[in-house]
Parts: sequence; C-alpha cells; structure tokens
Amino acid sequence: MPAKSERTKVDVKESSTSEVRTFNITLTSPVRDFQLTDLLRQRGVIEPLDSALKRATKEATERYLESAELLISGLVTKPSSMANEHPLPNGNSKSTAVMKVFDSSGGMR
Repeated sequence: MPAKSERTKVDVKESSTSEVRTFNITLTSPVRDFQLTDLLRQRGVIEPLDSALKRATKEATERYLESAELLISGLVTKPSSMANEHPLPNGNSKSTAVMKVFDSSGGMR
C-alpha cells in the first residue's frame, strides 16, 4: 500500500488576464487518509489543513518571486562601485591597474 503522501495528487491550472494571474490548485487524497487529522482538528489539537495550505502557497509564491529578483540583481553591474574607486597617478583606477590584459599571442598589452 502506498504511503499517504504518495496517494495525494496535486493539480495546478494557471490562467491570466491583463491584470491578474490565477492559479487553481486541486489537492485530492482518499478520505480515509484524513480520519485521524479530522478528529484532531475537531478537538483543536491541530490547525485546519486549509490554513496550512494557504500559508504554504503564499510563502512558496513569495520565494518564487524573490528568486527572480535576486537572480536579476546578481546580473546587473553596479556603476556606482566604479565611481567609488580612487584613480592612481597614471590615471587608471585601482581595478584597471591590477588587471592584466593579454593579446592573442599571450603577450601583455
């Protein structure tokens, strides 16, 4: 017999309008899998599953959106970091003074 988590199925359908994206999440599982949790919930021992699902869905969505922002922010170069560097007497900044540039023959330019 498969474990309870293996018998649970999740289906997600997505739709969008010009202003709103909607996700319809359907969770199906045999009723018998919820017998114990239903009794515990009725006695106030555990929270209802819908509360936990709402919280988990919101947290997952927030992490998903933040991951895209972090990825993009890591790709963007920050021009202000170059402005903070001090020029050396030869006119180069510290970062260009230590950078070695080689031509195609392997010699230093």
